[in-house]
Amino acid sequence: MAIELSDVNLRRCRLCLWNNYSGLGFVVETTSLPPHIVQLVESNSPAAAGGLRIRDIILAVNDRNMCEVNYDELKYTIKKTRDTYSHIELLVIDQDFYERLKENNQSIDPKFAKTIKTPRTMPIDYQNFQKHQPRTCEIYLNTNDTSFGFQTVNPLTDIGMFIQDVYPNSPAAKTSLRKSDRIIEIDDEFVDNMSSTTILEKFHTAK
Repeated sequence: MAIELSDVNLRRCRLCLWNNYSGLGFVVETTSLPPHIVQLVESNSPAAAGGLRIRDIILAVNDRNMCEVNYDELKYTIKKTRDTYSHIELLVIDQDFYERLKENNQSIDPKFAKTIKTPRTMPIDYQNFQKHQPRTCEIYLNTNDTSFGFQTVNPLTDIGMFIQDVYPNSPAAKTSLRKSDRIIEIDDEFVDNMSSTTILEKFHTAK
């Protein structure tokens, strides 16, 4: 059955540099051949603010097709574009949807992409967080809450886990939890060296 392209989370992430932040805040897996997968997105970075997600597939850079180039050419294109224009536009899609479309032999039409722009300056709530500093986020469920209000994503190694999204007006949104945060502990237990499957099980039994 064909997949509706309007449902595949195809995005144009327009990222720009901030004066008080070094770089754009994302890392691509160093595998030589495509597809090229976003391995890491820094919390409170231009990339995070611009809608880039861990395990996104980079399809194009400023409308230049990246689906057939090697890693070195992708890296060069990203750096040259960023340094020349102080901004960059990445056409990306979730890895899961990418693989499903490939299985169906469906092409990806950029006209279905949603555009997300990084603000020209770092948002105030980003400025209040120090980089690479652990934080304790205590999430409490009320009677009417059905979930904690965040989505997780496995790293490419499947060891550890990241926060993919924090849903607005959710219990998680009331804390300092942020998109792209890495989960270090759950209920005072160190989990960063555990498999992603084990960490998910611990969420299901969390206090």
